Amino acid sequence: MDTMTIVLLVVLIGVIIFVIVTTITGRKASKKEKEKRYQEVREKIKGFIAKEEGRKNLRIEFQKVYARKGVEYKYRDVFDVVVEIIEPKTNKILEIKAYEVEGITTKIDKKNYKTDWMVNSVLELEETKKRIAISEKEIKLTKDEKQQLKKDEKLKEKELKEKEKIEYKKVKAEAKENKGKEPTGETSNDRMVRHLKTQKFVPTRKKAE
Repeated sequence: MDTMTIVLLVVLIGVIIFVIVTTITGRKASKKEKEKRYQEVREKIKGFIAKEEGRKNLRIEFQKVYARKGVEYKYRDVFDVVVEIIEPKTNKILEIKAYEVEGITTKIDKKNYKTDWMVNSVLELEETKKRIAISEKEIKLTKDEKQQLKKDEKLKEKELKEKEKIEYKKVKAEAKENKGKEPTGETSNDRMVRHLKTQKFVPTRKKAE
């Protein structure tokens, strides 16, 4: 085996080791970040229940999570979250409820963003399950129902475009008014950019907190 072949083999082995180490490190970091988000959402749901219903000392397990799609959620991270509310001492499922959870992302600095989670409302459980099942194609719709969904989607898209036009005009007016001044807050363009960079919340079931 000549020297060149040995050098190539060493380089190849080095590249393989680097890829393996980078992949493992990346997966660990991603898993850690996801666990952090899972816990944040659990605490938000607990806080919502405590505030709205006066119940505390509960355990939350995720049963189903669906990221809403459609033109109105292009720059918003909104989720239908179905959870089991559990009594920690007995592990008894007290009830199953559905919530609308949203991730609000703000710009920390030039390259970094922070996502804060909030519970918007309680959802009707069966309607939420049905909506998720339809979206995931677990329930087959009739031809008429599909056509109606398309019509509704087009109507929503039209309404959103109108809102975006109004927002765009507002941003242009603000930019003209604030020309030459120091930026004091986040613009609509910043909001669009940060939403595109938001990491999605995809929790998994856990047996213990």
